[in-house]
Amino acid sequence: MMSSRTEWDRMQRLGFRHFVLRGALRHGIPMAVVVVLLLEVISGTTLSRERAMSGEFLFRVLLCLTVFSASGAISSVARWKSAESLFGRQDGGA
Repeated sequence: MMSSRTEWDRMQRLGFRHFVLRGALRHGIPMAVVVVLLLEVISGTTLSRERAMSGEFLFRVLLCLTVFSASGAISSVARWKSAESLFGRQDGGA
């Protein structure tokens, strides 16, 4: 959550799309990496070049990136809406 009016003003200048995309990537990429590596450790396979280029592994990476990026985007939209109600809109609403 944005902790100050100054931070909210800066985020509004960058725009909604930037905020959501940034949140999606900041959440999606690290979570996808951690989960994919965790799944590889749990499955007991060694991560070799052949394994990294296999269809199963690439599908797993793509799936994790998609799911966690989507959840990051959704939480960013919720944070944006929450900040709008807390600090008001830049276009004169509060």
